[in-house]
Amino acid sequence: MTNKLEVRNLSKQFISPGGPFSKARAMHAVNDVSFDLPTGRVIGVVGESGCGKSTLARLILRLIEPTTGSLSFDGDDLLAQPPAAMRRLRADMQMVFQDPYSAIDPRFTVGRAVMEPFEVQGRKPAGTHAEEIDRLLTMVGLNPGLANSFPHQISGGQKQRVGIARALALRPSLLVLDEPTASLDVSVQAQIISLLEDLRDDLGLTYLFISHDLSLVRYFCDEILVMYLGRVVEALPDTSLPARHPYTKTLMDSTFAPDPKQRRVIAPLEGEVPSPFDLHPGCAFAERCPHATDICRRETPTLAKIDGHAVACHHPL
Repeated sequence: MTNKLEVRNLSKQFISPGGPFSKARAMHAVNDVSFDLPTGRVIGVVGESGCGKSTLARLILRLIEPTTGSLSFDGDDLLAQPPAAMRRLRADMQMVFQDPYSAIDPRFTVGRAVMEPFEVQGRKPAGTHAEEIDRLLTMVGLNPGLANSFPHQISGGQKQRVGIARALALRPSLLVLDEPTASLDVSVQAQIISLLEDLRDDLGLTYLFISHDLSLVRYFCDEILVMYLGRVVEALPDTSLPARHPYTKTLMDSTFAPDPKQRRVIAPLEGEVPSPFDLHPGCAFAERCPHATDICRRETPTLAKIDGHAVACHHPL
């Protein structure tokens, strides 16, 4: 199986310029992230808010530029592409954003929204505009009669379907899904996930699925990357594997189980998430980890293979 996407040592720092009473500081939003996304697979990226998931998504599509690292898509070095070439490549790698309410221009009708990629890329659809709009809306389970509606006239779930239709307009092979169900009701979330599963099977899509919901990621994805303060702390090639990193185990234990007999009583994490500005040496999770020792506060752990998956921990479980 070939790799659709290869990410190597990707990092992004944002510099706070400071002022008269403060010095400039660097915020490590994404820190030395590496992974491969094989063709046809779904990799989930999970972690708390602020861990760098959305920044990683934007780096992969070069919506923002990385500080260091490399990106390869279908063998093409993304960071070596000039703007015109990168624009053409983006036709094959699209993004579905978290908030469907702000992702669609409120001045556009649904029909114009799904046709926008053709305008941006300077392409013509295979058929007429009306035929293409009907095809895309039908593909995502919407009534083509909504083509003349404006975003404020449709529901949140319908808006997200419009966002997915727009992302699929140019027939991409990779979709980066940035928490596509986070702002939706639970029943609508299930419909969107079912739609994404059907589209993956029908169109042979590859997904990078970003979420804070570990139970959803374990259901939907083939592999999982767990991030904490910009770093990947655990990579599970199989969603059924047990956690070996204390942070991952806490996430897994905290997921809701419908069966009362399967629910666990877990000790809440103590301490606070460190500031991403000017991180100190050592493991970023050390101050909240019940297993931390002096080495955890001195040396930053690297991802190491343990029982088939990679863990960045001095004391794996």
